[in-house]
Amino acid sequence: MKRFASLAVLMVLAIVSLLRAESPKMKEALQPYIDRGDLAGMVSVLATKDAVLQIDCVGYADLENKVPIAPDQMLWIASTSKIFTGTALMMLVDEGKVSLDDPIEKYFPEMANLKVTKYQDDGMILLKSPQTKPTVRHALSHQIGFPFQTKMMDKFGSDTLPLQKEIFEISRTPLNFEPGTDYSYSELGIDIAGGIIEVVTGQKYEDFIQQRIFDPLGMNDTTLWPSEEIQKERWIHCYQTVDGKLKECDIPMMRRPYASHEARFPEPGACIFSTANDLLKFFQMHAAGGVYNGKRFISEEAQKEIMKKQTPDGKPYYGLTCMEEGWVGHAGACGNQCYAEPSTGLVRLYIIQTSGSPKHGEALGVWRQTSEEIFKDAGLR
Repeated sequence: MKRFASLAVLMVLAIVSLLRAESPKMKEALQPYIDRGDLAGMVSVLATKDAVLQIDCVGYADLENKVPIAPDQMLWIASTSKIFTGTALMMLVDEGKVSLDDPIEKYFPEMANLKVTKYQDDGMILLKSPQTKPTVRHALSHQIGFPFQTKMMDKFGSDTLPLQKEIFEISRTPLNFEPGTDYSYSELGIDIAGGIIEVVTGQKYEDFIQQRIFDPLGMNDTTLWPSEEIQKERWIHCYQTVDGKLKECDIPMMRRPYASHEARFPEPGACIFSTANDLLKFFQMHAAGGVYNGKRFISEEAQKEIMKKQTPDGKPYYGLTCMEEGWVGHAGACGNQCYAEPSTGLVRLYIIQTSGSPKHGEALGVWRQTSEEIFKDAGLR
C-alpha cells in the first residue's frame, strides 16, 4: 500500500513539473490585457487540494514603477471575506452553538423591531413588522431584505463603526422585502453573522478568525489591518479606468489609513487583506472537504450547506456566503475570484485589484476558459 501511495505522489509531482515547464497558455491568454493597458496585473493560481499545478504572474502590482506582480503581495480581497465569515460561523453550527434557523433577534434583541417597507398604491410608504422573523440563514444568503449598506456606511465607509455599534445601526434600517421571499445582495446580513460570532464566543470577530482560521492554516500574511511596511514593500495597488487609461485609486469602501485600528473597524462582509499564497491554503482546505494538514476545520455537512442554493426559485444562485454552484468561494469588488471545488479537489484563484475596468469581464472569461483547458491537460477534467 505504501508503495502505491508513493507512486501516486510521484505521478502528481510529475504532472506539476510538466505544467510549470510546458504550459504557457495562461500567460499567453492574459498578457494582451496588460499590453493594451486594459489591466495592471493579475496572479492566476491553479491547484489541487494538495499540490500547486501552476502559478502565473502577468503584469504589475505597481504600474507606475513597473513592479512585477507576485503571489506574496497583499491585496484587499473585498467580498471574498464573506466566505471566511461563513466558514467561521459554520464552525459554531458544527459545535451546536448556533442554528441556521435561529431568529437573529435571539442574538440581537433590537432586531425584534425590524420593519418592512410597504409601498401603497396612493404613493404612501408604510413600515410594517415582517410576517417571518429573519433568521441566521436569511442573513448569510442575502434573503433578509436589507439594502446593500446603511446610510452611515454609504456616507463614511463600510469600516466606520465597531461591529456591535454597526449592528445597532443596522437594526434601525428598514427591510425592502419579507425575509426569505427574495434576494438582494447586501453587506448587512454578513455583518450580522460576524456579530453573532462575537455574541456566541465572547471574542472579537477578528480574534476568532485569527485563532480559528488564519493561525491554524499558517495564513501569516492575512489581516484586517495591513501594515504600512507591507503597503510600501508588498502591495498590489488598486487601479481604475479613467478616460480609457488606468489610474491608481483608493480601495473602494475602506478608509485610510488602512493600518489604523483606531480609524477602521472589522466589517465581516469585506474586511480582509491577504495574498495569493495565503488564500491558496484556505481554499485547499475547502477543496479537501474542510481538512488541511490533517486538521478538520468544518464538517462535510457544514460545507455542503454552504454550497447548497439557498435563494428562492428564479433568483440568482447563492449559498451561505457562496456564489458559484459546485464551488466554495466568492468574488471580490476589485475583481478577484477565489474558488475551491470539493467534488474534484480543484482550486482556482484569480488575484487582481482593478475597479471598474471595461475589459475585466472579458479577461475573467478568458481566465476561466484557460483554467479549464489546463485542468483538462493535466487529466483533472
